[in-house]
Amino acid sequence: MAAEDLTALEALGIAIRAEADAFAVYTELAKRVDNPLVRQKIELLAKEESQHQRILEAAYRERFPEVPLELPRSQLPREFSCSALREQRSLRDILSFAIDEERRSHEYYLRAAEKAKDLSGQMMFRYLADWEFSHQMALTAEYEMVVRYPRHFGQGAEPWKPEFLR
Repeated sequence: MAAEDLTALEALGIAIRAEADAFAVYTELAKRVDNPLVRQKIELLAKEESQHQRILEAAYRERFPEVPLELPRSQLPREFSCSALREQRSLRDILSFAIDEERRSHEYYLRAAEKAKDLSGQMMFRYLADWEFSHQMALTAEYEMVVRYPRHFGQGAEPWKPEFLR
């Protein structure tokens, strides 16, 4: 559904679901990464997605105190829709997927900011859009490292050495 067709209630519900889904994907991805520095970066992304979810839930409670929060179904593609299916994907595939999801979230929040009727809502959605863009850039950097140095996610202390590139 296009952002233009959504009510504020629906837009917040979709955003909360997207942040919860991103948290789950990053939490699982971090567990699959052996390199402690890369794992910390991914765990930070998960923590930030959880923080975004809390921000959105607070905005929901403030705007709709009488309406119980009922999240829509996940919008994740089938091949990424559950933990068991994500485990079958390569780390590179998951990073590529996550980059696309962050880009979509960034665009979604920008549209929501344009549509928001109040300044507080506009600023909240712009804030979230900026964070999602920073996530997209961080994930893109990690993806490029994996493409150049396939052992980047591994425990190898020197992933640039030729013996690690096999």
